[in-house]
Amino acid sequence: MSRMQGPLSALRQLPRRVAADGAVVLAYHDVVADDAVATGLTVGRHRFERHLDVLTALGLEVVSLSRLVDALVGGERMKGLAAITFDDALLGVHDQAMPALTDRAMTATVFTVTGHLGVRPPWWPAMQRTVDPDELATLHAAGLELASHTVNHASLPSLSPAQVEYELSTSRQELELLSGARVDLLAYPSGHHSPSVRVQVAEAGYRAAFTFLNGRITGGEDRLVLPRLTMGAHVTSTRLRYHLLRSAPSWPDHQADSVGPDRGVDSQ
Repeated sequence: MSRMQGPLSALRQLPRRVAADGAVVLAYHDVVADDAVATGLTVGRHRFERHLDVLTALGLEVVSLSRLVDALVGGERMKGLAAITFDDALLGVHDQAMPALTDRAMTATVFTVTGHLGVRPPWWPAMQRTVDPDELATLHAAGLELASHTVNHASLPSLSPAQVEYELSTSRQELELLSGARVDLLAYPSGHHSPSVRVQVAEAGYRAAFTFLNGRITGGEDRLVLPRLTMGAHVTSTRLRYHLLRSAPSWPDHQADSVGPDRGVDSQ
């Protein structure tokens, strides 16, 4: 029996459609090889592949984050849509996640810190390095979408308005130059945002921005405070299935008006 037969056989027993309303956005950071130790917000390659298979088994349609936001803005039905995102553009997205996605004809969105490519991230030195510009271009050429995670991964509410404007506008311009595509989606570094920051996000031309507070997107949310499901080593296939079947009202409030260093990331 191959390694795939056991898990896939079990997944075939899952219901073919997701009962819960709303769309889901999965927020990954890094994917590591199976012989590496996955801890915290990293996920092993095999577990990541099982996550993708759970999405398929539950009948979810994996779309780009832009397509999901199009549906939200257009008032379309959100049920059954899922998007996969990666924060920080770490090397495992290129080496491990991209092949798994390509094998399944799935896409994802990479929230990129444009000022720190090809280096160990100073905001998270224990992680492996970020992708370099050539690797980032390869991700885009493979069909992954690029989106902004600012220039320096600073907590935006702690910056001056001029600094916030620089972080938002420069990262967008750099990614558009590299990709040749429109960039209008943002993930707040560390999930931190405030009313004044959101005003600047809108003024900088972003259609939507994402936090780290967990929940589903049903259509009634503020587009600049959209929830995701935080993925990490703790999320087994069974746990993911449970969260994908949870109703939107069962999640804690994710429409917080302000999130900063004094408020931790909500857990699942």
